[in-house]
Amino acid sequence: MMITRQLKIPSFKSLSTIALFGSVIVTATGLIVRYDLENKIRKTATYKKALKLFYDHKETIKHLGEPIQEGRITLPEYKSGNIKKFGINVKGANTTGKLYFEYQVQPDESTEIKKVEIKFNDIADKIFVIHTN
Repeated sequence: MMITRQLKIPSFKSLSTIALFGSVIVTATGLIVRYDLENKIRKTATYKKALKLFYDHKETIKHLGEPIQEGRITLPEYKSGNIKKFGINVKGANTTGKLYFEYQVQPDESTEIKKVEIKFNDIADKIFVIHTN
């Protein structure tokens, strides 16, 4: 004789509560991981070198307007070969924009900034090159 057990289906309220808590946990984990990655990128020498090139370009700073706030970072992606590209949202007193950096990872793990460019939100379809190497 085989014993079978009848499974009781949980109520809709229980399932929706589990789904709600699961989605909150997944969302919070994603935000924490992104925040942590952005902070690690901000501490790198490559990020600091690229921002120095940006802040040394007086015309760009004048157009944005001081003080300038750095926003979210677009996480690095490979463009071609060993060249990576990432972006930073920047906001000044006059306008906002997106700052793009391209850098190459050398065989000795050092990096070289290849290009720094900015796209202002108030000037459509134009990208201004700040630095090329």
